[in-house]
Amino acid sequence: MKTFLLTMMVSLSAFAARPPVYTELLDYVIAAPDQGKSATCIYVGSTGAMEILANKKYDLKHQMPGDRFDLSERFLIWQKSWTSPGDRVEAQVRKFNWGQAIHISDLPFTAYNPDGSDSREAWVKPAGYAQLPRMSVPKIQTKKLFVRGGKWDTFVLKPGDVELIKKTLWETKSPVLVNYNDTRFWHVITIIGYDDTIQDASCYETLPEDCAKNQEGAFYIRDSFGVPTELRDTDWFRVKGNAAFSVMVAD
Repeated sequence: MKTFLLTMMVSLSAFAARPPVYTELLDYVIAAPDQGKSATCIYVGSTGAMEILANKKYDLKHQMPGDRFDLSERFLIWQKSWTSPGDRVEAQVRKFNWGQAIHISDLPFTAYNPDGSDSREAWVKPAGYAQLPRMSVPKIQTKKLFVRGGKWDTFVLKPGDVELIKKTLWETKSPVLVNYNDTRFWHVITIIGYDDTIQDASCYETLPEDCAKNQEGAFYIRDSFGVPTELRDTDWFRVKGNAAFSVMVAD
């Protein structure tokens, strides 16, 4: 009972300091490719965060695949690491701090072969990679919101963690990379907004008895399966999540 009251007090206090809905970043999302079974979620999520920040910096709304900042997810696989310390979830997106990226047209991402079977093309370094055209992207900074245990852990969040993500989205106007255990595999995606008023969003493979307990509304997320945005009950992350990092433009 004390834990429940503490959670409610934290939520109500923070709610007073932020609006109940934040959806601005949805205008800057470019639909992710379908990663299939290529095990590239951390690269797709990190690239999506960079695309959102670049589009927002230059006020490029409603961009489509192939537009100016549709970046190649494969770039991060082969780009040398930025040397600043940090958690593995934020390590890939920090590779953009060389100020470079490769456009998707110059380095396509493919998760399926022509016959529909799974492709491992993303994990094969393309010939002439070093000579592919580079484009400029903003430098970024990351901020750890929390890490609770390991990448496989569930039911480890503390009261106020979900609220902290919402508050950070509103204050920074920037995406949040998260890690969660997605039924048999850990998964990295991007949270891009929230709506406290929605109480019937998808529980996304969360058991009914674990979903909609706290009534904290829903998150807008950008996953890596070919859909621009999805709406999920915040209890999806409260149950399955274990790490969150804000990604912001540095300048």
